[in-house]
Formats: sequence, C-alpha cells, structure tokens
Amino acid sequence: MMSATLRGAGGAAGLALGPAYHWQRVSIPTDPPNEPPEAALARFHAAQHTAAHRLRALAERQRAAGLREADLFDAQALLVEDETLTDGVTALLLDGQPLIPAIQTVVRQMEEALAALDDDYLRERAADIAAVGVELLRALSGDHAPPPIPPGAIVIADDLTPAETVDLPHHVAGFATAGGGPTGHTIILARSRGVPAVVGLGEAILHIPAGTTLLLDGDAALVMVDPDEAALQAAQERMTAIQETRRRQAALRDLPGRLRDGRSIALWANIGRPAEARLARDNGAEGIGLFRTEFLFLDRSAPPDEDEQFAAYRAVITELPNRPIVIRTLDVGGDKPLPYLPLPPEANPFLGVRGVRLSMQRPDLFQVQLRALLRAAFYGDIWIMLPMVTTLADLVWGQEQMREAAAALAAAGIEHRADPPLGIMIETPAAAVLADQFARHAAFFSIGSNDLAQYTLAVDRGHPTLATQYRADDPAVWRMIDLAARAAQQAGIPIGICGELGGEPDAAVALAGLGLNELSMAPARIPVVKERLAQTSWAEAQAAAARMVQRVE
Repeated sequence: MMSATLRGAGGAAGLALGPAYHWQRVSIPTDPPNEPPEAALARFHAAQHTAAHRLRALAERQRAAGLREADLFDAQALLVEDETLTDGVTALLLDGQPLIPAIQTVVRQMEEALAALDDDYLRERAADIAAVGVELLRALSGDHAPPPIPPGAIVIADDLTPAETVDLPHHVAGFATAGGGPTGHTIILARSRGVPAVVGLGEAILHIPAGTTLLLDGDAALVMVDPDEAALQAAQERMTAIQETRRRQAALRDLPGRLRDGRSIALWANIGRPAEARLARDNGAEGIGLFRTEFLFLDRSAPPDEDEQFAAYRAVITELPNRPIVIRTLDVGGDKPLPYLPLPPEANPFLGVRGVRLSMQRPDLFQVQLRALLRAAFYGDIWIMLPMVTTLADLVWGQEQMREAAAALAAAGIEHRADPPLGIMIETPAAAVLADQFARHAAFFSIGSNDLAQYTLAVDRGHPTLATQYRADDPAVWRMIDLAARAAQQAGIPIGICGELGGEPDAAVALAGLGLNELSMAPARIPVVKERLAQTSWAEAQAAAARMVQRVE
C-alpha cells in the first residue's frame, strides 16, 4: 500500500508504531420467533440489570485507579434505566414489535433528539445514548469475551464506546477510529489511560488492510500508513526522548518527594484494592493516602465480615510495611445502592445519607469495619479516615465508636491497636470553614478536592454541560483548601490531599506552597509530580499558591 497520511478530529497524546488490527463489535443478537411481549419485556429488564451492573463495575474500576471518568459510567448506568428509554421500549413491545428492533428504534430516536440540539457538547452526548444501546445489545447477546487483540497492535474501529475503550487490553499500542470527536468520552478516556489514539479519521481508516504498518501520532491527531524512513526516524527520535523522560523519572522512584531546596512533600498513592498496593510501591509511593474500602461491600448479597476486611487491610500492610496507610471508612450512598442495605430513593443522593451519615444509621456495619481496622493497625501504620464529615458531632461520634470497638476487642483478648490516628476528609465547605475547630480534635486532614469542588461550586461533577466550566482549580475551591491548610498548620496536625488535584503537576506545586504535608494521587502520576516538585523551590511554590488563591477569573 502507498504511504499516506490521515488526519483526525482529535487525539490522545503519544506515539505508537504497529500493525493495523481491525476490531469488531459483538454481533447483534436475534430475537426468538413469535416471542410474547411479556417474555420480551422480561428479557429487556434483565438486560437493563446486566448492563447497569457492568457499567457500575467499570465505574468502580476507574474510581479505584483514581480516574475522574468513573462518573461517566455511573451516568451511563443511570441512562440504561432511564424512564424515557424504558417507557419507549415497553410501548413498542406491547405494540407487538420484537425486542431488538424496539431497543434500536428508541435509542435512535433519543440520539436524534440530542443531535438536533444547537450545542456541540450536547450533540456529542448523543454518543452516550448510542453507547447505552450497545451495552443493552451486548447484555442480550451474552457474549462478554473481549476480542483477542495481538500485543503491540494498533486497533482500528468504526468507533468505540467508553466501555469498549476501557476493555481494550493494556498491550495494545494505540487505537484509531473513523468516528468520534475531540471532546468525546472515548478520546478523554484514552488520554486518562495514557493510550495514544486518534479519532474522527473518516471511512478511509477502515479500508486499510490488516497488518499494515501504522505510525499513530496522537499529539498531531494523524495516522501515517506505511510510513517512510524519514517519518520512522523522526518518530524514533521522539520515542527516545519520551523514554529518556521515563528513565529520568524512574531514577527518582526510591527518593522521597521534596522541593528543589530540600523541603519535604510526601507523595502517596490512591488505591481501591489491595492488589494495587504493589503498583503504588513500584511507582515510588511513600504511603497510601486513600485506600477506598467500597470494593469490599459492592457486588455482593451480604456485607463482608470482620475477618475478610481484616485480611484485605493486612494485605496492604504486607505490601507496604512501615509506611502510612490511610483507610477511608465505607463511603456509599443512594447513588450506589447495596442489595443488603436498602436505602430509600433520594432526590439528590449527594446531599443525603452517605459517608459517615450512613455509618451513623448503620453502626452495626461500622463497628465491624472499625474492629477489622483496629486489628490491622496492630501490624502496621494505619490511619482511619471518616468521609462526609460536616459537623464536629460527626467526628466526636466516630471517636466514640472507635473507643467502643477497641473495648470490645480488648474484652475478647484480640490483638489490636486502640488509638490509630482518626482523621477526616475535608470535602464540604462546612468542614473547610470550621477547619480550625475540627483541627483541635482530628488527628489529620485530607482534602477531597473532587467533592469539595462539587459542593463549593454547587455543580454536579458529572453534569454534561457544567462540569467542564466549574472545575476543582476554581479560586473558590483553592480558598477552601487554604482555610483547611492554615487551620491544620496552626494546630500542628498533618494535612494532605487525595483528590485529583494532587496528581496535576501545576496544582501539586501550588498545594506544596500552601504547606500541605502530602499529596496522594493515582500511582502512575507519582513520577511526573515528583520530578516537577524536585525542579521547584519553596519560594516558587509559595508564589504559585498565592496566584491560585488570589487570582480573579
């Protein structure tokens, strides 16, 4: 094939060189002949349940990896169960239409309604509806095995849904699609996962023979087909520069985080499962700043017992001995219902029973978790963190509960530590404004910048049109962080951050300038942030902090 260059509508940074591999979506299932409407409706509801469950599981995977795209899959899970979709399909089934055409018809109608809007962003959100349709058909087909893609291949597809994107194996070199746009979720996911990609290349990309050598340049949003020697040489030089950067950052792995003039700033990792502790260690984490415990409670019919939880916490200690491990107590609410924990529907679950509020309603569950945590603390440096604390009474209740759990363990003669550090997340304006009072009682603070931004700016962080306008780097959010940092410093307690801001190099510099003691982030972000901090002086970090707090939009 002649050498050619295809230009796309958008890309995810990075270079990839490899053979073309044509990816195929699972085939559309067929309906049973002469299926009664009642049977078709039952299959539809079962498919909704299966698709929603898969999307919520994908959300947890992204959340555990510290990726903000978790909210996308939560939102798509809600779309699967959307009233408009359900009612539309139900009406067609009762009218005698088979299930597969009924789903396709309603999904197409919902897509067209969004595509007709005079708003580029909302038009692209029509892709979310299409993705929901794909997930429903996938659930009906029963085919859940990912395609066997050879290592090092560049995947070519008409388009990829967000779920299909995260299902691609890590050994692919990159992907290129005919459809898609620069602000679509597929390319955003590629960027967050560090996968080179180009979207919006048009039909020409689909006609490239399998096995053809491709040079994919995500930064320039182009794909070179059968690149010549000059192009390969230039690409090799860029790849060498990228590898040199990685080697330079890897050399810092075992060094503690610090600024150029020696001021310490510990770099910890966010994890969602014990197995991720090794990834944290391999990326040079000095501790765990957020161990989410929700994985223990989700996707099961009964809550985990004390021994199961103890084993999970102890596993992280084994992987990271003699390092601090901050473990957040259960943080779920009405948006993530548990089968064994029925919660009444709430108009706004983010303002309802969640975090420590749920623990206060179910102290039996909380006591089991606390007992497991205190037992694990006997073997390592565990810190316990309470989520969604808004009043001093919340913290005092948590302290009383910890004393009760310790007394029960002592009475039973079980080894434990009675007094591990008990701190709180600063993730609401109330906690930030009252930080001086909390600091007299809490052992430490950790800024939950994702929710702090949501509650400070009164914007749902998953909102399709507002989330990109009201961000965690808004001056109002920074002033909340500054309040908490000043209060912690005055009281002499540690303060860190476990939200996404900590993993952004520019933000990390400013956070260090506010005097935070540690920054916790997705493990893969640690080398990048460590290098940036090592290039920055304390005076430069203070100046960056002042700009963030004082700037006027």
